[in-house]
Amino acid sequence: MHRLKTLAFLSLLACVAGCAKQQQTASPKDLIAAAWINYSLGEFDQAVIKLDSALPQTEPSSDLQLQALYGLATTWNLRRPGEDPDLARELYQKIIATAPNHDLAAWSQLGLARMIHLVPVGDEPDYDQVLKAYQEVIDKYPRHLAGTEAFIYKMAILVSSLDEKKTRQAVAEIEEFVKHPENTFIGPAWSLLAVAYTTLNQPEKRLAAEEESLKTTEVDPTNPFTEFAWQYWNLATIAEFECGDFDTARIYYNRLITEYPTDIRVYGAQQALVRMDGVEKDICGD
Repeated sequence: MHRLKTLAFLSLLACVAGCAKQQQTASPKDLIAAAWINYSLGEFDQAVIKLDSALPQTEPSSDLQLQALYGLATTWNLRRPGEDPDLARELYQKIIATAPNHDLAAWSQLGLARMIHLVPVGDEPDYDQVLKAYQEVIDKYPRHLAGTEAFIYKMAILVSSLDEKKTRQAVAEIEEFVKHPENTFIGPAWSLLAVAYTTLNQPEKRLAAEEESLKTTEVDPTNPFTEFAWQYWNLATIAEFECGDFDTARIYYNRLITEYPTDIRVYGAQQALVRMDGVEKDICGD
């Protein structure tokens, strides 16, 4: 038994030594790529080991060094358990200070803002500081995807407040944003507008925004579970009950029935078609 334990221990040492040797001989680029795979699998300790091995092998201020720093910052920020927000913040700030115009500086600035926003369960974010942080990303990187993402997060905070003044501010900014259909996140922007119009009791505008949200939904062709049954039902009921727009309601009830014949809401859609026919018949007096 003692001999077996000794062999097992030696095998473990050999494995550790082999892994360490592999990391010493691997290029920084390969180590960073492998670390992101570890991160995606939740193997955070392995991700940190690889990134820590890659970092000394990179040239100061080089693209690879920034990639390694960003990988470490993201891992220490988002890993659970064992997160280290202070270290993550320091690493994000180092990237920004080293290369303020680099792509990863923009994402690091957004990462810092998200850290202010995403507080532990039970805590309440300082929304004034969160809005300020997102605006800083927007101002510094107005044409970068990180700036656009910060804009959507900022608008979501204003809309979710249910405060009329903040909601109207959001509506004005989002309406300007959706005038440019080439913008990224155009679908979520329309969804936020729909919520805002609900707060402001503007059902016709809400219906139009919900339709635009549906039209601009990004579909992943590799996802076999993508479906629009709920959106059709939502649009149909808004049109019927909030707007009195029976023609639009019929369009979406019929889409639901045709495209999703086994959906639980099909019977309700069929009844709605009968109900609307009856209402129109009563009005016309036929």
